[in-house]
Amino acid sequence: MTDIPEGYRPLQNRSEFTDLCGPLFEKVENGRRSELAIRIEKKHGNLRGITHGGLLMTLADTALGDAIVQSYSMPVGLVTVSLNTDFMKSAKIGEWVAARVSIQKTGKRLAFADCTLFVGDQKILRASGVFAVMERQAGR
Repeated sequence: MTDIPEGYRPLQNRSEFTDLCGPLFEKVENGRRSELAIRIEKKHGNLRGITHGGLLMTLADTALGDAIVQSYSMPVGLVTVSLNTDFMKSAKIGEWVAARVSIQKTGKRLAFADCTLFVGDQKILRASGVFAVMERQAGR
């Protein structure tokens, strides 16, 4: 299995898509996820031998959506309205990439949040997302 840093565990709330992209890991503090992370494997790379940008965007989008859902006191579903990303540095095979989210505003119809991806203490990507709040569908 992937070398997992202390304090992380395999992602508990998974989907077939996150299984395809992962494995993903989470750090839980005070009963809430504080970080979503991934160990970059060869399968996550592009032709240049660095992490595919789409994977990093997927990690940010997933972290943003999950953090927003956790911030509501009632069950909600979300749909990404927009996701803006800026790539600051690449992630290499073998590196541990962690996503940290800051909720900006949650409302009845829209929610806003920012996410930063880190390798160690180096920022490699920043993202801001807007999500539509939807009625949660049965079984999800």
